[in-house]
Amino acid sequence: MSTTVTYTEADVGNFIEALSRLPDTRDNRGKRHALAFVVAGVVLAILSGRSKVSSIFRYLRNRIEWLREVTQHPAAGVVSRAHLPRLLARVDWVELNTLIDQHFGVQVELSATHTWVAIDGKVLRGTLASGDKQSVVFAVSHASRTLLAQAPMKGSKASEIPVVRDLLKRSQLETHKVTLDAHHCNPKTTAQIHQAGGQYVIQVKDNQPLLLKQCQHVAATVGPLGSHAECEKGHGRLTTREGQCFGMHALDVAPRWSDSGVHTLVVMKRHTLTLATQKTTCETAYYISNQALNTDPHAQAMELTGAIRQHWHVESDNWIRDVTLEEDHIKTTSANQAQIMGCLCSLALRLLRRFNVKNFQEALEDFADCPSRFEALLRQVKFL
Repeated sequence: MSTTVTYTEADVGNFIEALSRLPDTRDNRGKRHALAFVVAGVVLAILSGRSKVSSIFRYLRNRIEWLREVTQHPAAGVVSRAHLPRLLARVDWVELNTLIDQHFGVQVELSATHTWVAIDGKVLRGTLASGDKQSVVFAVSHASRTLLAQAPMKGSKASEIPVVRDLLKRSQLETHKVTLDAHHCNPKTTAQIHQAGGQYVIQVKDNQPLLLKQCQHVAATVGPLGSHAECEKGHGRLTTREGQCFGMHALDVAPRWSDSGVHTLVVMKRHTLTLATQKTTCETAYYISNQALNTDPHAQAMELTGAIRQHWHVESDNWIRDVTLEEDHIKTTSANQAQIMGCLCSLALRLLRRFNVKNFQEALEDFADCPSRFEALLRQVKFL
């Protein structure tokens, strides 16, 4: 097991220099290509709209002179198409992720944020054909949509539960405000957050049938203490959302929930009118929270319903990874290569947000067509 290198952004001038400290376990006879140069080149290729390994290889080959100049690796050679995936498969995911977090100051940002954080998982679909299913769990800030933490995952959806618990503890997010989907509605996860001093909002579905039935009973028999409604028009639909908050302190929940501090039920009702067909759909969803209702329940209802609404930020980022960065098109047979590519896609997305671009697809095309502007932005964020 490798030893994690700990340093701060001040220790190095830019991210390329930081990459030179990435542990390299290759035999000296196989170190023809500098690991830092290749990893940096792959990130630049992703930011230029490349996704598949063959396309990234062509980018590294065709832009070799420019890459040598901006990365200050004048003697760097072209990595062969066959060797590129093998080299990426040798990179240590934990070390790379730690280096990225330390260099770009994510932990500083995390300690300063008081907003809600959404946590969800994403399957790396390029690994499905090989039968070696790999996924990544992300924690994304509601307010800034910044990626705060991530963790690799292997196996079925059930494997996500312990991975999320570990991520919560390791990143200290268990002490913050987090939103999770119904898959994580279990007393061990909720108790972990509550006992750590954090707050949660988690959807309740059929995987907790008794609790769901109790939530439905409360919503049907007790008056709401606070409510908030909003209406929006877009994509050919008119959507009205109403959130109502109910106290659950008098509810006789099962003993296994006793350490979770379940105080509040949030009922979200969504009415959607499709303008072209005038068809209406209605949905009702139930959420529990350990946030006790205070003296201003309507303001609190606005916060909790807003947190539920903003949880889609994780899903939105997954869409960007799939459609703009074409992450699902990356076919791999190596589990670690898949996770390394996922980590580098996360870095690319993080850099795009630091660039403050509005249209991600347009930005990728601009970077490919205008290397000087691309280089200027990379230097601005201290990648180069």
